[in-house]
Amino acid sequence: MELWGVQIIGVVVAILLSPLFVGIAQTVKARMQGRRGPSLWLGYHVLKKLWAKETTVPEYSSWIFQLAPTVSLSALIVIALFIPWGGQVPAGWPHDVLTVFFLLALERFWVGLAGLDAAGTFGGLGASRITTLGSGIEPAMFAVFGLLWYLTRGSLITPIMPHWWSHPLNMLPWGLAVLGYALVAIAELGRLPVDNPDTHLELTMMHEATILEYNGRLLAESQAAIAVKFTSITALGWVWLGPSLTSPWLNLVLRVAELALSSVLLGVIESLVVKLRYFRLPTYLGIAIGMGMLAVYLVAFQGGK
Repeated sequence: MELWGVQIIGVVVAILLSPLFVGIAQTVKARMQGRRGPSLWLGYHVLKKLWAKETTVPEYSSWIFQLAPTVSLSALIVIALFIPWGGQVPAGWPHDVLTVFFLLALERFWVGLAGLDAAGTFGGLGASRITTLGSGIEPAMFAVFGLLWYLTRGSLITPIMPHWWSHPLNMLPWGLAVLGYALVAIAELGRLPVDNPDTHLELTMMHEATILEYNGRLLAESQAAIAVKFTSITALGWVWLGPSLTSPWLNLVLRVAELALSSVLLGVIESLVVKLRYFRLPTYLGIAIGMGMLAVYLVAFQGGK
């Protein structure tokens, strides 16, 4: 029963704190650039303000436009449910990485579909770019998780977890897998250098272009989905990176601290890099794929196991 309690509380805490983690990244980024930056609680104020506003939809949009934010947010909440916040999941609790990949693809599909359904020029442009980028993100995810699948002969998240600390591998394969996942996570989250979430320059927008027509509660759901996505993707990386403690409650506290640390690191990275040109992104994702494949090769054929 303890694991059930920790898991449920962990999911609730992760969802409620997700705007704070995004705010930490924005504040660190601003301080690195010599600016005061927004309040850490700005995300909560924005969600509250948007939720209270009247919601309007484009004249030529359909039910897809109105349903997309709910589907996106729901898929990302389900992903948060898959994360073993206490170090383990309760018996019978789903925690398959392949299902996580499917839900991420589903969320990306609906975001792109909503951009097209709005019948706007920039929405279609953003949808095209997101789906094109997704075709590179998915094989990159399979590649960087290849090392863990090779070691565990499965796709469940929990058996993967102890390997970083207990499996006798040299550091090179692990380092390649970690760097590859970091590149994929940044691309999936739409952060610099892949995309700039702060820009409103139409010619460079990706995800922002697909939600350009949203307002009110629908925009609040879209913004909440972005925050929960950051929490889920980052927590998934820390779960198999470790460490894993004996107490489920200590593991939960550790996960929250790791998410806060990730927000700080993201703010530092985004203040040091610039956005890549769109046609350079296949090379960026190709590097992530290459890192994952090389990690598997080193373990499988060079006596790493």
